[in-house]
Amino acid sequence: MTGLENSHMQEEENYYQILSVPSTATLIEIRNAFEEKLEEAHLEAIAAYSLLPEVETEEKLLQYSQAFVALANPIARAKYDDEIKQLEIASKQPANQLDSASTTIAPYPGDPEREKTEAALLRIKPVKKQHEEKLEITKSAPKEVVGQTQEERQDFYLNLAVKNELSEDSLEEYYSKLRAHGGKVTFNGAVLKQIRELKSITLDELAKITCIRSTYLEAIEDEIFHKFPSEIYLKGYLICYVEAMNLSVEQIYEDYICLYKNYLEAKNG
Repeated sequence: MTGLENSHMQEEENYYQILSVPSTATLIEIRNAFEEKLEEAHLEAIAAYSLLPEVETEEKLLQYSQAFVALANPIARAKYDDEIKQLEIASKQPANQLDSASTTIAPYPGDPEREKTEAALLRIKPVKKQHEEKLEITKSAPKEVVGQTQEERQDFYLNLAVKNELSEDSLEEYYSKLRAHGGKVTFNGAVLKQIRELKSITLDELAKITCIRSTYLEAIEDEIFHKFPSEIYLKGYLICYVEAMNLSVEQIYEDYICLYKNYLEAKNG
């Protein structure tokens, strides 16, 4: 039985429980919780590399990233909170028990695309490291995020949604050109950068949306892998980057992480 199958047999936690934050958490608190979960996953992967199923770290990473992406978006979060409230009403459960372990709501219920993406990520095995590395990750929020109001953040997402929608035809035309040359679209840093520019999304805008420093977003596009504290951070940030641009996570994740593994093989000889 795979880790994914086992997780579906158990009660699923809601996004707040996944990140271990209260439903009243601020954006900064949610962002910091996401960073802490990434570090926790990194340390667990190192400490138990020979004991845990390899899919377990990938499953946790996907859960953390999806929870963060949803809760960092004020529009999606408001809708999600409403779903939780409706669940409370339907089950006649007091609101003060919402954060208890017994109260759960399945993230993205019945969404086949999410299930497909999750299955794809679990097939990709993380690179194991036998020695713990000291992580040098800045815990403070990126300057692009500090001071954002709820209204400003909603505007960021609305503007991003417009850019994503208006670029659909141009994006398909771009994909067609890539297929004409190679028969298949392979996603690397350069292609991701071209897609972002085609959508007229700046790195500064992306940093405001994802709450990830623009230096890391730029490193994703330039494939400067050594800038990331660990493989876990690279994967988590990549998922947030791709989700923000409304792209399919499955193939992009697989193609890009393959580049990272090739980089490690070349580096380690």
